[in-house]
Amino acid sequence: MDKAPEIHFPKLEKPSGKKQTATAVVGALTVAWLAVEFVFKPLFNKLNSSKDKSVSDDATAPPASDDATAPPTADDAAAPSTSDA
Repeated sequence: MDKAPEIHFPKLEKPSGKKQTATAVVGALTVAWLAVEFVFKPLFNKLNSSKDKSVSDDATAPPASDDATAPPTADDAAAPSTSDA
């Protein structure tokens, strides 16, 4: 009986200390980020809804009248200039 040839797979290298540490750190940061998101999600939603309310209130309020930032009107264009040009 002929023996079937054995298949030899290349030996998988064990991750070095630096790679293993980096992977563990990235995993821990990911888990921590997700935990913070789930724990504080109600607070974030509450803050966003109050911010949206203030933005919508500002949109319905009449604009503030400020002469310094107002565009010139036709009356302003006809007024004589006070500069010494």
